[in-house]
Amino acid sequence: MRVWTIRKLLDWLTAQLKKNEITSPKQNAETIISHVLQMKRLDIYLQPEKEISEAQLKIILEITTRRKKHEPLQYILGETEFYGYKFKVSNSVLIPRPETELLVEKIIHEEKNIDNILDIGTGSGAIIIALAKNLDTENIDAVDISESALKIAQQNADLNNVEINFFRSDIYENITNKYDLIISNPPYISQDEYELLPKEIKDHEPRSALHAENNGLYFYKKILQNAKEHLTEFGKIYFEIGYDQAEKITGIAKENGFSKIQVFKDLNGFDRIMRIINR
Repeated sequence: MRVWTIRKLLDWLTAQLKKNEITSPKQNAETIISHVLQMKRLDIYLQPEKEISEAQLKIILEITTRRKKHEPLQYILGETEFYGYKFKVSNSVLIPRPETELLVEKIIHEEKNIDNILDIGTGSGAIIIALAKNLDTENIDAVDISESALKIAQQNADLNNVEINFFRSDIYENITNKYDLIISNPPYISQDEYELLPKEIKDHEPRSALHAENNGLYFYKKILQNAKEHLTEFGKIYFEIGYDQAEKITGIAKENGFSKIQVFKDLNGFDRIMRIINR
């Protein structure tokens, strides 16, 4: 019987994934092996001759078979990392993106004295949980229209030991409070852009968390229409936005009585974060 070591299995898995046109095949192979062996990714290089048991090999091959069909690895493993924290994910929620960490980073550095926060369309809860870990805030509410997403978000809050009030609401439907900060990373992909997404995204991630009507602007318009009713006097709104949407969302904000609007770029130089101040 062939003996599999970490080194041999890593090389074989990488080749298999590359053959099936999986993006970043070596990184995927490292993640699969370290997950099943319950090791840090660095440690698999510190113990390259460590032997893989038959039980471990069976699980690794099952995961690899699914990954070769372009099912997102985060869904297969049931977890991902965001802003240094671990999160449970399922196909009920969007997989948190690294670029969204910029939104979290911006708020942490800019907003020190916040008593009340509302996260609209919380999904897995990644944004609001990362903020809760880093801000001293009295009250944090997070809403989503999806009950299954809210269950995942609550599990993630428990996993990361933070107190957040999760409840179902279609934007402001069940909201009565006023907030110092409203945050949203809503669906903002237009129909034309959605059709061009990789199959890995289109076939597995929830369409409702990606695509929005009105050329991707539907949720920005809905949130901004009634935002003043739910903001404190100098309350702020933070959005993640599409790379080509800043001008149109700025126009929507101005139509709804906002004049203090700032846009911040991501590391690739694309418009990514919008801050709107209620004054």
